Amino acid sequence: MSKSEMSHKKAQKAQKLINARAVICAFCAFLWLISSGCRRDMQDQPRVKPLRGATFFADGLGSRQPIEGTIPRGYLRDDNPEFFTGKKSGVRTATTAQQQTAGAQQQLPGGQANSFPDDIDYFPIPITKEVVQRGHERFNIFCSACHGMTGNGDGMIVRRGFRRAASFNDDRLRQAPVGHFFDAMTNGWGAMPAYAPQIPVQDRWAIVAYIRALQLSQQNPNAAASASPAPATSPSPTPAAGGHQ
Repeated sequence: MSKSEMSHKKAQKAQKLINARAVICAFCAFLWLISSGCRRDMQDQPRVKPLRGATFFADGLGSRQPIEGTIPRGYLRDDNPEFFTGKKSGVRTATTAQQQTAGAQQQLPGGQANSFPDDIDYFPIPITKEVVQRGHERFNIFCSACHGMTGNGDGMIVRRGFRRAASFNDDRLRQAPVGHFFDAMTNGWGAMPAYAPQIPVQDRWAIVAYIRALQLSQQNPNAAASASPAPATSPSPTPAAGGHQ
């Protein structure tokens, strides 16, 4: 075999090897293109954004309506509405103005106006020593800043210039049903904000139980029935409409 033939064969083998490598590279590139086309990152995937429209559903809405009869967890309160509202059964929570208007139209047996006719006058939970102690603790945390440690409405922020809170020792609140205090804590009253987000239902009733105990402890048996006991240095007149409770 001549040298020219040998060199020709070597060239052919080299060309075949180059062609085979090119085919392999092309095939690998094809596989890479296929795999990259099938990949989808989480941030790029199709999704429905809250309160946005969507073409996936026939009605064009992205958010689905709850199934009829759906009740959010923790809101099934039909079995004991008094416990969750402080109102008599069948009575919806009214605004302060509505309550005052309704109270002006009803009278107590003694001839005094009933300012809170829709509120229950009994505790929907058993009152024990532990409940009152829990209420004492929660009262000191959430209520004493405005109403004071003795409930006279002279808490620390009141002494620093904030609007005076109602005194639990006034006749108006001594005679108020327990449901009123629970309603005031739940929905707010005048300048007092709602404490439902901070205080659970059970703790709100515990605070009401402690308020009743506090009223008994501050009552002056020697004073006239119409008198409102309060420290001489910090008189606590009944606040005008719009005050705390």
